[in-house]
Amino acid sequence: MANITQKIEELLAPSAQTAGIEIVDVQYVKESGSWVARIFIDKDGGVTMDDCENMSRLFSSVLDEKDIIGDSYVLEISSPGIDRVLKSEKDFKRFAGRKARIQTLSPINNQRNFLGMIISSSGGNVKIDDVTKGNVEIEIADIKKANLEADI
Repeated sequence: MANITQKIEELLAPSAQTAGIEIVDVQYVKESGSWVARIFIDKDGGVTMDDCENMSRLFSSVLDEKDIIGDSYVLEISSPGIDRVLKSEKDFKRFAGRKARIQTLSPINNQRNFLGMIISSSGGNVKIDDVTKGNVEIEIADIKKANLEADI
């Protein structure tokens, strides 16, 4: 379903940007027999319930107008939460100094799972201080999954 999620994000991104909102992630999944289009949004200072309601109305009208989702679905708008997904170099730069959990597509020195402080991000790479390997540089294109790790 990566193709439909990409189409949804590309369609809604201009409306979100105009409203001062960033689309963090889009999921399109089947849950309990129903399709769910789940869109995670953020903005400086965090999102409020009003932001989610406003974006729900806006996104719903854009999706209905363009009719890119063939199935019947439920639209959910949410904040990214404390374990926010990290997808782009911009994300890694923004959260430098925070702890992240990163899973790579291919092993780096026989390791695919990393946990550590984000040091920097540039040139398509992110550098983290991994708890087991120390400083590790990872190509963002080789990241399967990355999330902020909450310090609780």
